[in-house]
Amino acid sequence: MDSDSATVDAVPLGRRERSKAALRQRLLDAALAAFEEKGYRAATIDEIAERADVARATAFNHFPRKEDFLLELILKRRKSVREGLEQLLESGDRTVLDAIQTVVQAAAHSYEANRGMNQAMMRAMLQSGVMATSGSHATGLLFGRAIALGQERGEIRADLDPYAIGNVLFDSYTGILYRWGLGEVEIPLEQAFSTVHDVVVPGITPR
Repeated sequence: MDSDSATVDAVPLGRRERSKAALRQRLLDAALAAFEEKGYRAATIDEIAERADVARATAFNHFPRKEDFLLELILKRRKSVREGLEQLLESGDRTVLDAIQTVVQAAAHSYEANRGMNQAMMRAMLQSGVMATSGSHATGLLFGRAIALGQERGEIRADLDPYAIGNVLFDSYTGILYRWGLGEVEIPLEQAFSTVHDVVVPGITPR
């Protein structure tokens, strides 16, 4: 969900880079498994290294602190949302609000597909305080820029601050996601996210 998009064509990774990326992913998978089984505070980097079948020094080389695993996961998911939204907006075949709804529903489906692991990840984020240092405002800015585009198209009221709306959306989705991670949301995450759309849209679209 990072707010800065690439400005050059992606260069295919070489063998060394692919190997490094695969190793980092293996470590991330091992970290999530450890967080799910033991909880964030009880899990150790030594255990994560053992689960990933790598040396302790190798794990520390890629992720010096335990919270670095969470930061990596946050950046990956932020990037997925950003790229998905940009692609939908560039296609021009749906409104801005429908595009936002589509990407957050896709994210909700992804979280629900492995509920136990992803709830463990959300609990770990809350316990670690990592969201305070992850630049989480980037997604609110991303939504804000999309809302500004919707205003240019005449889809959204022009008298409202687009970035305030973007933050309202982001904060609402994030709040639901945190409560879902704690097991406090009984309905499917997709349905809970739809509620945000249903509540916010009538207040920001032209009458």
